[in-house]
Amino acid sequence: MTVVRENVGVENLRCSRSDTIPRGRFTSSEFLELEYERLWPRVWQIACRVEELPDPGSFVEYSVGPRSLLVVRGKSGQLRAFLNTCPHRGTSLADGCGRFSREIRCRFHGWRWDFEGTNTFILDRHEFPPLSPDDVRLREASVDTWGGFVFVHFDQSPQPFREFLGPMPAILDPYHPERMRLTGRKATIVPANWKVVIDAFNEGYHIAATHPELLRWKDDTALSYKVFDTHTLYGGGGEPKPSPRLEIDPDDVDQNHLLALKIRDLVENLPGYFGPDDLAALEEIINTPLPPGTSAGDFYLARRRQGAAERGLDWSHLNDEQVMGGDDPLLFPSLLGPIVAGGWFAYRCRPNGDDATTSLFELWTLQEFPEAAPPTPVPATEWIPDCRVHDWGLVVNQDLANFAAIQRGLMVPDGPGLRWNLRQEMGVRRFHEVVDRYLFGEER
Repeated sequence: MTVVRENVGVENLRCSRSDTIPRGRFTSSEFLELEYERLWPRVWQIACRVEELPDPGSFVEYSVGPRSLLVVRGKSGQLRAFLNTCPHRGTSLADGCGRFSREIRCRFHGWRWDFEGTNTFILDRHEFPPLSPDDVRLREASVDTWGGFVFVHFDQSPQPFREFLGPMPAILDPYHPERMRLTGRKATIVPANWKVVIDAFNEGYHIAATHPELLRWKDDTALSYKVFDTHTLYGGGGEPKPSPRLEIDPDDVDQNHLLALKIRDLVENLPGYFGPDDLAALEEIINTPLPPGTSAGDFYLARRRQGAAERGLDWSHLNDEQVMGGDDPLLFPSLLGPIVAGGWFAYRCRPNGDDATTSLFELWTLQEFPEAAPPTPVPATEWIPDCRVHDWGLVVNQDLANFAAIQRGLMVPDGPGLRWNLRQEMGVRRFHEVVDRYLFGEER
């Protein structure tokens, strides 16, 4: 797809204090360049999971646009993030993930550094002009952790990390994301701007048209929405209940059938949303008739709690909605997706190089483990060459099928500005307002 070069300046692509979102935000190469200049270098972003860095020398490369970091665990256990470039002639020092055996070494001329970034060897150092330790140490970025995630910031003096997170730890800590572990990872290129993808997963307004099967057990009208200074959240609707859009008489609802629909859709259409042990408990629920007078929601709730206790998980502090339905957070700018007691179905999306019309999309599935559980292998990332022919499960398939059409429609010349639902798409609006805050210095 050809990148559109807008005739209007990027200053005209603001959306703050406007009733519409300009289309050029999703198509303009100049707007993408501005994001690379003013957004990605200035914001905390998730690089990886802590369990990917188990030992001294373990590393993960994280990149966005032209910027690349190596997150490395030092000998003392501390995490550091280094610019992925040799201070000699600029060679990238590593890619992907792995473990440095004893040191970080440049493949080009053999310069070496310890895991704290201090240079330990320069071949024929006496033939160089005088070099101080600071001249040749690896340049550092900022790094911090929360919820089992490793966050990085390309600035050495960034916004305080906890200030950036705002209320999200208080909201999400009850799910114990720090006890969750990766059970699967997939990555692909999708044919849409990265903000198209974030917007699509940041609201429930699309459920009725894109995921009509879910309406049989999910009341999409019961979803609630919240926006914060930087991040957003929506949730609710976890109790098995047909959407009122279907106009089904409550007296005609078969509670056994309703429960089976919910569980089958979650298990079959969102593969990886539940871990293997949870799946076994859910299968048992389907095959057990509900006691007389018991609703599908009450039975589902009781069995999920019982199954968690049998697996050594304590959900006593979680409310019923957190066990049945959970929350859909957006951790600005790039991670979002449903989290529920026991697991997280998380999406991460970033720009794809200099192409404003495609993006790098990843699906991470995480499962909660008991606090004292032994380590588990970290799954390798499965690269999907063509997102359109891979089976992601029905729900994600339906979402991905929309993206090419959205991007194609956005590129229609002279199309009007985009509009949003004031309640159900308030998270979409806040996301773009925060983008503008970084790009144009918009006030909160």
